[in-house]
Amino acid sequence: MDAAPRTAEPPVRRDRGPRGRRPPAVVTRLTARWGALPWWGRTVLLFLAVRAVSALLLARAAQDQAWFPGVTAPAPDDIDLRLSWDAQWYQRIATDGYPDTLPLDAEGRVAQNPWAFSPVFPLLARAVAALTGTSFATVAPWLALAAATAAAVVLVRLLLDTLPAPTAEPVALAAITVWAAWPASPSLQMAYTEGPGMLVLAGVLLLLVRERWWAAGLLAVLLGLTRPMALPVTAVVLVAVGWRWRERGRRPIRRREGLALLGVVGLSGLAGVLWPLVAWWGTGRREAYADTMAAWRTGGEVQPLEPWLRTLRWAVEYPSSITVVPTIALAVALTLSLVLLVPGAAPAVDVRLRVWCAAYTGYLLLVVDGTTSTVRYLTPLVPLAVLLLGAARGLPAWRRRHTLLTAGWVVAGVVGQAAWIWWIVVLAPPDFYPP
Repeated sequence: MDAAPRTAEPPVRRDRGPRGRRPPAVVTRLTARWGALPWWGRTVLLFLAVRAVSALLLARAAQDQAWFPGVTAPAPDDIDLRLSWDAQWYQRIATDGYPDTLPLDAEGRVAQNPWAFSPVFPLLARAVAALTGTSFATVAPWLALAAATAAAVVLVRLLLDTLPAPTAEPVALAAITVWAAWPASPSLQMAYTEGPGMLVLAGVLLLLVRERWWAAGLLAVLLGLTRPMALPVTAVVLVAVGWRWRERGRRPIRRREGLALLGVVGLSGLAGVLWPLVAWWGTGRREAYADTMAAWRTGGEVQPLEPWLRTLRWAVEYPSSITVVPTIALAVALTLSLVLLVPGAAPAVDVRLRVWCAAYTGYLLLVVDGTTSTVRYLTPLVPLAVLLLGAARGLPAWRRRHTLLTAGWVVAGVVGQAAWIWWIVVLAPPDFYPP
């Protein structure tokens, strides 16, 4: 019997990209070099690439800004939007410190004053300026950018520690790029506390995830002096401690760790009230901080929730960007944060990060007015980027559609940055609404 004829083996197909063509050599080399970079190197390059786009937008917008003393800086013929608005307050603190007597307006109420602003950033900028022989205007924007870049690295490390392993790195890098393109993200390179605040916040969350209780508590105290985010962090601390308590059967809590758990709760609680206590001590007036914050509020008083109800009513009766944009922004952020809390809706996102989003948006709803600054206040909601990328329920193989989704969000964010800058950062009287 004749042997069965041998079937010719099909030729090995080599993937050469679209239509069988090899990628250009330069693309191959760049891809190889990108793959050789450590995760933190990729993080820095991605973050700074977005910040470079923001810098171009800010520089172009500065050409459309007229000079207004006390708002724009540093000089009529040299306007730098990175030093405008709240940056002027931080420069005043760096130069003159905090007053020991609260200023009063014509009606005898406490007027706007530096006690509304946390001290770590302006005092650190003053120290760096003194060491380098420069000025606040020179140092502060770059200090804020450096802190924001470090925050991006810590945030990616946090996501790498908490996301499921198979594709945690591409998801983390994509999420941080989407976050870097958030419409109000240019504030991360302005002389504001967003950059330093994000760095300290990311450090607190990472230490809580790693159960470094004492270090997390001490950093929470620093956060209380950096940016007013310590109160919602306390909710995350309580959840983290409660989570550890639930695991005591499998991982017994020794006496030393038990003391650390009590310590982090106490320190985080102290962080939430520390700056008001310092303001009391510095002025001799118990309600110094509350009265100062009321000077920025509509009606001259701080009322939980009521300002947002008023803003919502105005958005319906007198719709404009000033009322509609903050209302929609907070409503979307609050909705997405609550979605993260739904059991099974976001299993890939660590429970402590989910609680952070819900606690922080709830905090904004209760304690701030519905002003144009709301868009900037939403910057710390980094875990929502994972939800927007469709990776909250799990981490499938990172395919082309995920790359396109990431690119789409980044493009939308950059367009939003341009809108945010020309809408609110560029001052155009009679409107006088701060970013």
